[in-house]
Amino acid sequence: MRSCAWFALLSLLLPTIASRELFASAQDFVPAGAILNVRTTQPIYADYVQPGARFTGIVDDPVVIDGQTIPRGARATLEVVGVEQSSNLKGRDRINFRVRSIHVGNSSYAVSSDYVQVKGPSEGKKAARKGIIGGGIGAAVGGLLGGGTGAALGATAGAGTGVAIAGSGKAHLVVPAETRLQFHVNGVR
Repeated sequence: MRSCAWFALLSLLLPTIASRELFASAQDFVPAGAILNVRTTQPIYADYVQPGARFTGIVDDPVVIDGQTIPRGARATLEVVGVEQSSNLKGRDRINFRVRSIHVGNSSYAVSSDYVQVKGPSEGKKAARKGIIGGGIGAAVGGLLGGGTGAALGATAGAGTGVAIAGSGKAHLVVPAETRLQFHVNGVR
């Protein structure tokens, strides 16, 4: 019975000891100041992602540090550290990322990086553009049907319709797969 208890205790402690040894040499392998260019491997949607979510990225450029190399294609674990969704017409969605770890061969290295922010397009610009297009179409139709007065009324109605359409179909930020992000390493966690 005693050997089972020791075996159970050892099986609980072994992963902790092993992970400390894996991450112990990370500071030597990925020192502060290193630059990591990482590409996302899947689309990330601001509507559905929450802080703490993790995604796999791929190191895009090899990094050589004191004779050791983080090869191109090494896996990187990205973490979402913040999500801001715009609630007004002029705002932008934002997602903040950081690198949590780098995986080279069978080894994993904990990393602490700066935050990289990805911003969505400004909804205000989209609404203004659709308003101008709608106004132009409305003026043309109004001019054909009612002359100068019809053109003025058509332009006003078309602009209003264009802005309403832009506001109603508000698309939130999507970070596409293959998006390249550049991180500066601060050290190890």
